[in-house]
Amino acid sequence: MGEGAALARESCYNQEYKTRLNSLNQDKKSAEILRKMENGDGFYITPLPYNSNDHINCILSEQKNSCNRVNLIESASLIKVYNFINPSYGDSVVFAETTNGVLLIASPSSGEGENPEINLISVNKFGLVKSITLDASKNILINQKYEILYKEHGKDYKLKLNSEGEFVK
Repeated sequence: MGEGAALARESCYNQEYKTRLNSLNQDKKSAEILRKMENGDGFYITPLPYNSNDHINCILSEQKNSCNRVNLIESASLIKVYNFINPSYGDSVVFAETTNGVLLIASPSSGEGENPEINLISVNKFGLVKSITLDASKNILINQKYEILYKEHGKDYKLKLNSEGEFVK
């Protein structure tokens, strides 16, 4: 009975292992499908959650095409469609529109002292543009609810992108 129980337990572990592997593969496939989704203007979207460290590290990487968490878009390409983008910005990312039709773009730049910054630019359904610039060295996070989490002067802050495309506390 001991040997049969051990075989049954091993079979159970093998089945659990296969189930977990299958689940991981499904998650990977889902993430890959998300990475290939385009917005209405033909740009690949970056899925949320967003992490500015991933964005900056991808830009600094010698193999930009292999970044797996962000879809970089050259500012020259964005300017052709979005004339409000500053040509001095680095490779940006575009997120899926909110349920209220607000477009959000994250564009890196250098601030005073060459500190990396992330410029968050929103465009509401009426075409009104709002922007905010945050210190990227503090690791800016944007969750699936379009809440922007960041640090400034040692304090934690949270902004939310409202239905009008404004960044509100």
